[in-house]
Amino acid sequence: MRDGPGSVLTLDQAYQATYLWMFHVGEPPTEVAERGLQAVELRSTRFAVFVRVPDRPIGQRTVLAVLASEPDARTRIIFSAAGFTPAAISIAQAQGIALFSLDRNGRARPQNGRASAIAPTDEPPAPFTEVVAEEEKLTKAFADWGKTDFREEEWIDCPGCGTNQHHTLDNCRVCGASLRGTTSAAAPPEGFVYRCNACGSHDVEVVRADDVVKHR
Repeated sequence: MRDGPGSVLTLDQAYQATYLWMFHVGEPPTEVAERGLQAVELRSTRFAVFVRVPDRPIGQRTVLAVLASEPDARTRIIFSAAGFTPAAISIAQAQGIALFSLDRNGRARPQNGRASAIAPTDEPPAPFTEVVAEEEKLTKAFADWGKTDFREEEWIDCPGCGTNQHHTLDNCRVCGASLRGTTSAAAPPEGFVYRCNACGSHDVEVVRADDVVKHR
């Protein structure tokens, strides 16, 4: 199953969240059918459920298409991972179609009166809470990327991969090379400069600035 680029969930996730919701309300699906790249349908004894993961909020055109689907006595429900337009909510309410939005945790949120009437009073657990929490943790970590209280002269270049590593480490955290005996390349002694012994590498030695001029 593939998802729409603007959806907060993939189609697989939306399907799983909807399946769990139906199971929770006592209507486990007896029929499942994928309808295109961004849609799946689930049917139970009382419900005909249409799951969509569009790239924008569902409009009245989708609601009318559901209304025109094969008629039966089951209650029509649309689950959307991108919400609904006001026009879609209005026409769905008038036609008795229940609308639910799926948030990024997979929770089903009623979007009209018909949905509120069939929503369970005891909301099922959010299926993707742990995934979202991990994503937020990583986002926060990247927000702090590059921030440090260390001074520039406390960093050294790894002789193996060339990345900056703190001078207190014994081994590079990127490639594992030993950092013992490696000195900071940030601030050479006064009157000295760094000269590359192998062009483009981090294999350097401290030489007098006058020696660099003599060898040019």
